[in-house]
Amino acid sequence: MDSVIESIPVVVSGATGNLGREIVRTILGQVGFTLVGAIGHARHLGEDIGELVMGEPCGVVVTPEADEALEAARGGVLVEVSTGSAVKDLVFKAGAHGVACVIGSTGTSKADCEEIVNYARESRHPVLFAPNFSVGAALMIKFAKIASKYYRWAEIIEKHHERKLDAPSGTATYTAEVMARASGGNFRSPVEGEEAVKGARGGKVGGIRIHSVRMPGFLADQQVIFGAPGETLTIHHNASSRECFMPGVILAIQKVRSLEGVTYGLENLLEEVRV
Repeated sequence: MDSVIESIPVVVSGATGNLGREIVRTILGQVGFTLVGAIGHARHLGEDIGELVMGEPCGVVVTPEADEALEAARGGVLVEVSTGSAVKDLVFKAGAHGVACVIGSTGTSKADCEEIVNYARESRHPVLFAPNFSVGAALMIKFAKIASKYYRWAEIIEKHHERKLDAPSGTATYTAEVMARASGGNFRSPVEGEEAVKGARGGKVGGIRIHSVRMPGFLADQQVIFGAPGETLTIHHNASSRECFMPGVILAIQKVRSLEGVTYGLENLLEEVRV
């Protein structure tokens, strides 16, 4: 008897954005995934997402109605890559429909994140927060975590395109938090001095200074720089195309349903990845 490959039903929220379109394109071309919902707002509502993304209809129209899309994905996965303000409500709705959650949005408030963590813990509903879907970025975070046990000085420089509104990026903030925990909170900073230009020395997360650059020519670029007497160590990741995020998206969709509660960071799944 021929084996039957299970097809995972997937809903994409933020489907008409740049990253959302790339994810839709990947799902439509991936064996074992079935796109059953595309959540969007205002522009492109009612349009076939396949026609919009690939020039060929797929039978899934862009809708603002999350419940209908999530019901069609019962037992499957929601990939959320919208602005972040509605993430909490969407996670709660996904839980009610039995849909595991992969959250790529980085604009979710701290209070909302805490509510999501509590909800997922109590309900055992699988939720994966992925500040960055790139396998290379996840490796950068893993390497930075290791290095943080050996250095006491570090700073992060992150560069993104001019349309990115948040600063620092979610990836940079998360990297600094991981590093701070790994070091036991022992990172040192220069003596506070007067800044001739306010903000010139960057902002601090976990005692680590972060510098944000926003300008055309970058998609996503991050350097983690460690310093010690007589040496520096730089861990540098550069993404030049959103295509690099897709292996991580695929991995997240494949694995999230086996998780329990909240998992933060794609690097926790990397043992399973082959690039």
